[in-house]
Formats: sequence, structure tokens, C-alpha cells
Amino acid sequence: SGNLWIGTNGGGLIFFDRKQNTFKQYLHDPNNKNSLSNNVIVSLWIDHEDVLWIGTYFGGLNSFDGKKFTHYRHSDSDSLSLSSDNVWEIYEDKQNNLWIGTLGGGLDRFDRKTNRFEHTQYKGTQYPLPSNYISSVLQDKEGNLWVGTSGGLTVFEKNKTDTFCYQQTKDKNSLSNNTVICLLEDSKGRIWAGTREG
Repeated sequence: SGNLWIGTNGGGLIFFDRKQNTFKQYLHDPNNKNSLSNNVIVSLWIDHEDVLWIGTYFGGLNSFDGKKFTHYRHSDSDSLSLSSDNVWEIYEDKQNNLWIGTLGGGLDRFDRKTNRFEHTQYKGTQYPLPSNYISSVLQDKEGNLWVGTSGGLTVFEKNKTDTFCYQQTKDKNSLSNNTVICLLEDSKGRIWAGTREG
């Protein structure tokens, strides 16, 4: 509809209605379990069903249907819960999979039918991820999933179990820095990676 959702660093979630030229603020209320879980918003995504997904710092993942906020949090006693309450990236792919990139918990795939999370994590070896800090996710035109981390860039090839990782090396044509902040596929199918070094 052309309206804007704005995530703030401590001021909660803000909705700007273009037609009315008004702002509405949503804040965490400890006495209301249906309110926003945390006022520090790091990532936002509107999915194919027009549900707004909200990644917070220390507040986990929220979904908002226009009336109430539903919270998804990490629980040490539940291995299928969100892997970390610090949600840095949210991305829905062409198959409607919802990917959750966390700060320290790796990459999660959320199953909306069961409300469970499948984890992909760094476990002391480079693959499948070189780091559990996930800062960006992108699916390219071929269906491959690109995942930017603080340890390099991993590509999960479509319909394959293999992955490969781009990292900074002494080669001048390698990744400029292992901290990959953002990803973009351009009209010619080239993948652009924004890092801490350009």
C-alpha cells in the first residue's frame, strides 16, 4: 500500500501511513504479552501472506498481523526453538521458506506449520557456515542461497547438500573482508557483497 514500517534503536516499531500522513508507534509493554517483545528493531520482512516479521536485539523474533505481536524466543530446554534472541536478518525465499539469521546462533529455517526452527550452525569447522553471526541472506535467480557471515560468504547450492565458502585470502581477487554485511543480485545475475572493507 506504499506505507512504511520503521525499526528503531530503542524506540520500537513505527508505522507511517502515507494517506493519513500519520505515525503510529508500537512499544514493548511488560504487562501485555501481545505487545512488541523488545524496542530495539534490527530487521523487518513482509512475507507472502502480508505478515510483518520483526527481528529484535535480545527480544527474539516477532510476527505482527496488524492486531497482536506473536513472540518466538530461544529456550535452552527446547532444541527446536529459535537459536538466538538476537535476530539480525529475516529473508523469505521463492519457496516461501522463512530464513532467520542470528547474532551468535547461526541460520534458522522457520516452519510456520509447526512453529519450529531448523538450525544450521558453525560447529568448529568451516562448513556449512564459517561463523554463527549471520548478517545477510539472499536467494539468487538459480535458487542458490547465499549467506553472509562475519567469517565469509557461504553458498548453499539448490537441490544439493554441498556448500562452498568465499573468504578473504592473500589472493587480490578474493573477498575483501570476511564480514559480509549485505548482498544483492543485479539484473545481469552478478552477486554484490558489501563488506567491512568495501
